[in-house]
Amino acid sequence: MSACSLVATGYNNGPQLIMFTWINPHLDLTRAQERQVLADLGQIQTWHRQQQLPLYLQWLKDMQALTPQNIQSAQVCKLFDEMRESLKPLAGQLEEPTARLALSLQSAQLSHLKQRFEKDNKKWRQEWQLDASSEEQLDVQTDKGQDNAERFYGRLDRSQKNLLRQLAKESGFDGPKTASERLRQQADAYQVLQTIAINQPAQREANAMVHDWLERSLHTPDPIYAAYLKKRLDTNCEAAATFHNTTTREQRQHAIKVLQGYENDVRQLMRTPG
Repeated sequence: MSACSLVATGYNNGPQLIMFTWINPHLDLTRAQERQVLADLGQIQTWHRQQQLPLYLQWLKDMQALTPQNIQSAQVCKLFDEMRESLKPLAGQLEEPTARLALSLQSAQLSHLKQRFEKDNKKWRQEWQLDASSEEQLDVQTDKGQDNAERFYGRLDRSQKNLLRQLAKESGFDGPKTASERLRQQADAYQVLQTIAINQPAQREANAMVHDWLERSLHTPDPIYAAYLKKRLDTNCEAAATFHNTTTREQRQHAIKVLQGYENDVRQLMRTPG
């Protein structure tokens, strides 16, 4: 995981990747819209490189310091909370560009977005096996957990794989509830973009509408889902600490090397001119 890894390459090509793998497939932009969005994304990336990559560097250092020892769930949640807080200023950077794009959208592009959401949801349900048996859904959760664990710790033994399955079973994941929140967020996004595109408010008013939408994306207005999410986060922090505390010295050394690789990537990216 050197500075020329996929992490660094992907970041440096971030505006193009976001444009051509997500924004354009969902909205079918015109050439003029593409040029404006790429320019906006380039400015956001420059800000992100200067303001947020240093945060990533510190988190990686903190994780390396924790890795050799047994940890508590509170330590995991502290890191996660710091990462989540970093999304607020990033959302602030997205407000005006998103509003500007929304003001230029046509009805055909909004229809295209709705169709793409439907396609995304079908794929997401298949990925998480929401229409399969509970055992098959557990298989998916276990496989994802194992992939993540092996990415950091390397090869796992049988008891650790069994533990991951048990932790997945106890995670409290509710597929239908998660799918419902996903649909709420998509409907919210569509409604805001449609309202701005049709009503053509002043830029400042459009910015405010996008601000409120992004705030609802980061903090769901559904109190039931918010309580569910809080419980899930607490459970996942406990699960991460529980699993880490079963790892061997060799596995922890493997994780440190992986984190050091990411750290080297971030340092290189911070030196790259915006």
